[in-house]
Amino acid sequence: MLDLNLIEMKYKIKYSIVNREKRMFLLVAILGCCIYFSSCVKYNTLTSPEEGTIYMPQAFQDRGNLSLYKLDSPQTVYFGIAYGGFKSAATDITGNFEVDTSLVAQYNIDNAYLGNHYVVLPESSYTISGLSTVLKADSTSSAPLSLSITTSKLALGTHYLLPVKLTSVSSGKLDTSLTVTYFRIDTLNIRSRDLTAQAAFTFNYDDAPSHNDAGESAIHLVDNDLSTKYLLFTFHTDMYVQLKFPSATVINGYTLTSGGDAPERDPKDWNLAASNDGTNWTVIDSRANQVFSGRKQTIQFNTTNNTAYTYYRLNITANNNGNTGLFQCTEWRLLQFY
Repeated sequence: MLDLNLIEMKYKIKYSIVNREKRMFLLVAILGCCIYFSSCVKYNTLTSPEEGTIYMPQAFQDRGNLSLYKLDSPQTVYFGIAYGGFKSAATDITGNFEVDTSLVAQYNIDNAYLGNHYVVLPESSYTISGLSTVLKADSTSSAPLSLSITTSKLALGTHYLLPVKLTSVSSGKLDTSLTVTYFRIDTLNIRSRDLTAQAAFTFNYDDAPSHNDAGESAIHLVDNDLSTKYLLFTFHTDMYVQLKFPSATVINGYTLTSGGDAPERDPKDWNLAASNDGTNWTVIDSRANQVFSGRKQTIQFNTTNNTAYTYYRLNITANNNGNTGLFQCTEWRLLQFY
């Protein structure tokens, strides 16, 4: 009698072997096709339209726009040449530069829509380490050249420009669109410290005490608290506030903060005078027709002063209400740059 279970088991084993052989054949066939087709594909060496061109990386877009602080010590930026494309230089390449200040006039014409007028960066304010550099074989960038700028010799509020031009290279082709870097200084960042608390405060008018102060007497002008203010019920065109330091101190700037209400009470015209004896005064800053666009708005005013004085007096000669009515100001602070 036939053993059906045994027959069924043999059939399953045979079927499994056949399927495995088919799968192996299919896998080998697919692998063979892959090898065949891959052998037909020929890869080209990567190339670039800019291959072998020599350019000045700092000339690209806004890389010449410098963000510097107003300091006594030099701040340094770098420039050089680069090799374009995917390869590296086959031989050493020398790049030569020049400072071309004749380009400033045309730059002002071409960029007049920006509203900035640039002047040439003074020679006394910068040094350049050299005007020639070498891009070594098997490299894509040259040894850097340095431009060091002493910003303490520059004036605040002035736009400066220094065009540095790549004039020639010993081999390769110049990318003429990237041969000039316009090193621009549009503004100088300022580090400052508030020295107000070191000085003694005096004034010539204060009528708030007769109205129970309410946080509005003259002393609140320098209390470093924006919730108080200096309020006069009658404005006087000869009014002043004054700070006296224990010893002569350089003050480079100051801030004023408008009151919390009634913009017609704001200061409009004033000057900041300085003295070492309290009698002979030198005006170091003067402002007219000033407008505070918001309430409790703080505005910083920078001066060109670099002389140490003992006394600093703010003479407020006009308010925003035709020199009549009330006067108010929230805060006055004296600043030293460093």
